[in-house]
Amino acid sequence: MATYLEQTRTERNRNSLLRWLKQQKIQVGDIPFLGICLASLIYFSLHDPLLITTLGCSSIVFLSLWHTAKAIPIVERYIGCKIRFWHITTAIITSTALCSVLDSPANAIFLSGLEEFMKELAEGASSAGGEAIDPEVIELIFNLIRGAFLLLVASASLFAYNQAQQGNDWRPIVTQVALAFAIVIAIDVITFLFIGNGGGGGGA
Repeated sequence: MATYLEQTRTERNRNSLLRWLKQQKIQVGDIPFLGICLASLIYFSLHDPLLITTLGCSSIVFLSLWHTAKAIPIVERYIGCKIRFWHITTAIITSTALCSVLDSPANAIFLSGLEEFMKELAEGASSAGGEAIDPEVIELIFNLIRGAFLLLVASASLFAYNQAQQGNDWRPIVTQVALAFAIVIAIDVITFLFIGNGGGGGGA
């Protein structure tokens, strides 16, 4: 009897959740993307609060402009195309990236902790009498990895756009791009949990 009541309660809760998702126009397939966005937001809030602040301000500005343009159709008629959510998302991401680069052009967020840890390992090996490794070589290797990652994301995004224009299914490509970002973020999180922010305790 208790098992039946628990199953009924679980089924009722699941139906309530599905009903709420339907009210919010969220499909079940969107849940992994929402989870990745939430995990990224939490990670960047802890790792780079200034980036989240810039992202929030950009979102408020461009979303307000978007709703204003929707309320006044003459704006879309003037620019000659319909403003879609993806246009606003691109503007938000671009403005956030530009502000972040202008604020700290020499700093990279992704894989920075692992890069500093590898530099500390190289310094420790050289101080222990091993073969010295130039920190600039390590920095170059990680910059090459970041560059290859950016090229991969750019090419995948372009391919997804072409697929969408041809009427094909573009979601698997976007899923792979999101998975790549999730893997990089997971590496940073694991690095932070095990060795701290930028390498551990090797002080002089």
